[in-house]
Amino acid sequence: MKSIYYSIISGFLALFLTFNLGCFSLNTARQLGNTILEEISDVNIFTDEEELRLGKAFDEQHAREVKFYTDTVVTNYIKDLGQNLVRHSKRNDIRYTFKVVDTNDINAYAVPGGFIYVNLGLIRAVHTESELAFVLAHEIGHIVGQHTMKRLTQVYGVEILKQIILDEDSSKLSKLITDILAAGWLFKYSRDNERESDFYGVQNVYDIGISPEGSIRFFETLKQVHRREPSTLEKLISTHPVHSERISNVRNQIKGLPPKFGLQVDSSRFQQVKRRIR
Repeated sequence: MKSIYYSIISGFLALFLTFNLGCFSLNTARQLGNTILEEISDVNIFTDEEELRLGKAFDEQHAREVKFYTDTVVTNYIKDLGQNLVRHSKRNDIRYTFKVVDTNDINAYAVPGGFIYVNLGLIRAVHTESELAFVLAHEIGHIVGQHTMKRLTQVYGVEILKQIILDEDSSKLSKLITDILAAGWLFKYSRDNERESDFYGVQNVYDIGISPEGSIRFFETLKQVHRREPSTLEKLISTHPVHSERISNVRNQIKGLPPKFGLQVDSSRFQQVKRRIR
């Protein structure tokens, strides 16, 4: 990651030298500028510890704003399913935390440092474990891709963000969290981010022995809910847009997976959870 950051600095230096040598042109500036912006969009030079501190700060503030569901049958199931996915994910060297939010909004979301939240409404909406597993794996994919940290790097810049995260004055970090939430930057993922998380999600559920077809069923479930109650999905659609391209990509990815027998679609434990929250 640091090599990418240094290449960006080199790009700015090259632009400066070109300008001062009198060889600068508007077309050159645009081309170099576009290249720099493309690289910045994929930069995260923050350590796991720095990312975790930001995530913990968000979790502490979030706990004051939402009500967490406490039925251990439900929460333990989500934790077990989530941790099983984590063990087979592309980033399993950090600690993940899974929590259920007591709201009927159909949504799930991830924040830096491995904090993943699943709304009760989403668990109610899906029909099988394979659907839910894909959603969790997709959110894990956002952590794997470090999408939020990269987005915040774009918005604040490396040095400013590092100073706030590492500053001993926790009030500055709290204000940062408040500003991030107010601006909605935490969940503004690009199409590339969503595409990458879908890819990670499909591969992840397949690797643990769950049918990746649950991803397609989940998208179909969203369409059904949207037809019945358009306003119900406003928050989910705004943070996780469902494009036909995403569905097509998932279908193609599944077709390319090696045959594997015995892939699980559902489980009695999931259905027990569904009965408890009905």
